[in-house]
Amino acid sequence: MWLFKKQKRKSTAGGVSDKVAGKIAGFGIAMQNWFATKMNKLFRKMNKRRLKIWLVVFCITCGGYSVYLLTNAIVSPSSTQPSIKIDPVNIPKHYNNTGDEMLSTDNAVDEETFLKIQVFKSYMDSLKQAKSAQYDSILAARPYLMDSVLMLEQIYYSQKQK
Repeated sequence: MWLFKKQKRKSTAGGVSDKVAGKIAGFGIAMQNWFATKMNKLFRKMNKRRLKIWLVVFCITCGGYSVYLLTNAIVSPSSTQPSIKIDPVNIPKHYNNTGDEMLSTDNAVDEETFLKIQVFKSYMDSLKQAKSAQYDSILAARPYLMDSVLMLEQIYYSQKQK
């Protein structure tokens, strides 16, 4: 039925970074293919016995070098610099403070601040009605601004009840 056909959408999620990553990956694959063809040309004409000898020589060489690096790291000839250095852990100064000690009575919202908050809130409401693009840009720059305003109002009302 023509009503329920899926429409194909162009993916705009990618972009320049995806294109660059694709080019880099393509270059890496091309280099691997080039290296593989050169090695195939080099070793194609050798018989199996000679290939096995090359493989054993390669494994002994790489394995020997790895053992050398390992022993050199453990038993280093220079005694001035140890091969393994253990640094002490630095514990932050206030790691066990929860921040509750900051919530004291001096975080009160006075009448003057509350009136300023009300003026700001009405300004933002009128901006939302008249110039929604400007309102959206403000909220995009400061995503939790209106949440903070509501929280300050709640603090004021809660201290009024006490």
